[in-house]
Amino acid sequence: MDIANQISNQYNAVMDCLHASKGKLRFGRGAISISSIAQQYYCEKALELSFEHPLPPTERMKQGSTGHESVTTLAEPISREDSFKEALIPRERAICIYEFGIAWEYNGIPIIGLVDEAWFREGNVELVVERKFSNSLKIYSPYHVQAQLYTLGLGEMGFNNSDSLYRIMVFKRECFDCPRLEDRSCGIFNSINYQCDKGESITSTYQFNRDDILKDLDWAVDFWTGKRKAIPTKVKAKCRACQHRTLCEYCLV
Repeated sequence: MDIANQISNQYNAVMDCLHASKGKLRFGRGAISISSIAQQYYCEKALELSFEHPLPPTERMKQGSTGHESVTTLAEPISREDSFKEALIPRERAICIYEFGIAWEYNGIPIIGLVDEAWFREGNVELVVERKFSNSLKIYSPYHVQAQLYTLGLGEMGFNNSDSLYRIMVFKRECFDCPRLEDRSCGIFNSINYQCDKGESITSTYQFNRDDILKDLDWAVDFWTGKRKAIPTKVKAKCRACQHRTLCEYCLV
């Protein structure tokens, strides 16, 4: 069996198990999504309330989704199996694959996610890109956790992440529907920071650290397996913006 088929079979095995039976994690989940783990590092109590009292997506959430879709407009459609094969092909320049699906088991617990951009060359993960749309042009710890988990997952699936980099791109929220994102003519794709009459963005690149992210993952998994209760944020601004603040006993505002 070649490596691409092995990776594909492992991915499919994890996803098939999710659909076969009800999960044993909190809220009956069969897997932990990487985006949920990132939310834990923002406010774990807010994540818990979002499962217990689901609400429609806010306008800000919709704008973030639109922004992500804009950046991937020019991407050529590719099947999951073909994406694994393309990632392994020897080539002079790395290839970028958008919305790269990942799935693996960590101590028997399925972890799943969708990488904004994964850059590969002959099975090596050269770069993982995570994009955010926000009112604040700061890079917060949940962004690092999310990007590092994507990089970790690619390694667990069978790709080489021993020397991987990850990049975090933060766009001002008003950039979400900019046509220059769709055709990738925005200056941020060729520079570290960029500002125009429409909005502003920043970019930073970091070295992947396996030891650090495994500690972060262990902390997150303890919540899903019921080893501890949800931990609320201590930042008032987060409470002020929370959809569930009226239901939260720990609300600071």
